[in-house]
Amino acid sequence: MDTSRTDMPDRMRDLVLAVDAYRRAFADVLGLGVGEVLTLADLGRQGPVPVSLLAARLGVSAPAGTALVDRMQTRGLAARRPHPTDRRSTLVDLTPRGRRVAEIMGRLFREDVHTALEDVPIDHLDELAEMLDQLAAALRLRAGDVNHLRRRLLREDTADPGVPDSDEGAPA
Repeated sequence: MDTSRTDMPDRMRDLVLAVDAYRRAFADVLGLGVGEVLTLADLGRQGPVPVSLLAARLGVSAPAGTALVDRMQTRGLAARRPHPTDRRSTLVDLTPRGRRVAEIMGRLFREDVHTALEDVPIDHLDELAEMLDQLAAALRLRAGDVNHLRRRLLREDTADPGVPDSDEGAPA
């Protein structure tokens, strides 16, 4: 296989789009929105959290997070309960049905990933794991620097396309 570093962002984008399609398929089968599927997965992995933290992790506003939790409560997938140490706070947790659905989704995802990688030698899996960790760390770092992203996007969006950018070659 002939791979270059310039191919990698496109391959990464393809993987992200495939994961998005996978998530949408779960949503379709379950009759849920993608936000609800993300919430099931998040609460299934992380456990109960305040609505505000859940909303922040999902990248939505607090009112949107509240509406999402309301929809999940109506479907019997999530429940609000008092915070054990903070009387002013309420936690969102999965119901037994929500936990079951989250567990099934997680198990199916793991099975599909295992199947896709079953013929890959273990030393390659170690390398892949390390690369995925590096990619995730780099993307989290960039996502955490919103001011830099804003400056780059605004500068490049308003730049003359015929004039090369001084940061050309720097990662976006």
